[in-house]
Amino acid sequence: MSVEVDLSGVNGETAPAKLHLLPCEIEHTGPAQVAQYFTPSIRDDGQRVLQASFRGRELRGGNITLPDGYTGLVLKEKHKAVSDEEARVFHASQKFQEFTYWNMETPPSRNDALQKAMHWPDISKAIHAPVDRNISQNGSHTRVKLEDSSP
Repeated sequence: MSVEVDLSGVNGETAPAKLHLLPCEIEHTGPAQVAQYFTPSIRDDGQRVLQASFRGRELRGGNITLPDGYTGLVLKEKHKAVSDEEARVFHASQKFQEFTYWNMETPPSRNDALQKAMHWPDISKAIHAPVDRNISQNGSHTRVKLEDSSP
């Protein structure tokens, strides 16, 4: 199955999307008046934790900025593929560089899976970087010096 992304819906004039990633599943795929009914507040405790409630449940959140060199896209599939042979086509409507993610009742933490995932591009770059041939052994430890291939 092939996957295509149509980027004709996004350009430099498209306003960036304001996105919220909620820790729940919402059985609705249409538009929602989020700006009118979902207004987070910032608790000033030095950590700048966002607070909100959704259907009576407390949410605590934080902003995530995408790693350098990455751009997020809001995609919509207008027609679902009915077989594995049929191409899936997604249409991009907006771009984003950051979004707000929410936890149920617990403040955001660097131990959250989502925050850890945002470090993967840097980790991937390091483990796929060229290895210097100078390998030193110190007792039972072997150290490999990595070269930085960035400009």
